[in-house]
Amino acid sequence: MREAFRTLFREHMSDADETAAERWLDGPVRDGRYIEDVYAAG
Repeated sequence: MREAFRTLFREHMSDADETAAERWLDGPVRDGRYIEDVYAAG
C-alpha cells in the first residue's frame, strides 16, 4: 500500500522523487491521520 501511495504522489507532483514521496507519506503516519495495518491470514 505504501508503494501505491508513493507512486500516486510522484505521478501528481512532477518534481517529486522517491525521497519526497516517502517524506510526504510519513507525515500523516506520524500525525496519526493514517494508521498502517498489517493483515496476515494463516
